Amino acid sequence: MQLSLFTDIALKSVIYLKQSTKLVTINEIAEQFGITRNHLVKVLNFMVHKGWINSTRGRNGGLLYNSMSDNLKLGDVIMILENKDELLDCSNCILKANCCLRGILYQAQLEFFKYLNQYTLKDLNDEPTASFLTQRIAKLHAIKNV
Repeated sequence: MQLSLFTDIALKSVIYLKQSTKLVTINEIAEQFGITRNHLVKVLNFMVHKGWINSTRGRNGGLLYNSMSDNLKLGDVIMILENKDELLDCSNCILKANCCLRGILYQAQLEFFKYLNQYTLKDLNDEPTASFLTQRIAKLHAIKNV
C-alpha cells in the first residue's frame, strides 16, 4: 500500500508545524520540503477545515499546529486523508461475486489502520525528529531576523 502525495504532504506539514513555536508560512513549508505551493495550499486548507491546524490570515499571518490534535489517532487521520474505503475497485470485475481477494485486502487494511492507531499525531514528533526540526527551525528564523 502506498500513501498518496496528499497524505505525505499533510503528515510532513503536521510534523513541521508541531515543532514550531511561531507562525509558519506556506512558503516556508514548501521550501523546507520541496513541495509545490499550489498543492500544499490544498492540503493545508483541508487540515484547517478539519481543525488539525490553525490559520491566521494577513500580512503577518501563518499556520500553527492545534495542540488539541495531539490525541488524534494516526490511523484515523490517514484514513481521512486517503479518503478510500477499499484498496480495490471491484465494481466492473467479472469475479466480483466469487472473489476472495477483496475481503482479504479489506481485512489487511483494517489491521494496518488498527496498528497505526497505536500512535497519535503527538507521537510523530518523538526523537530524533523533534531535535532535528527544532534546530532547523531555529536556524531558519535566526537567518530571517538578521
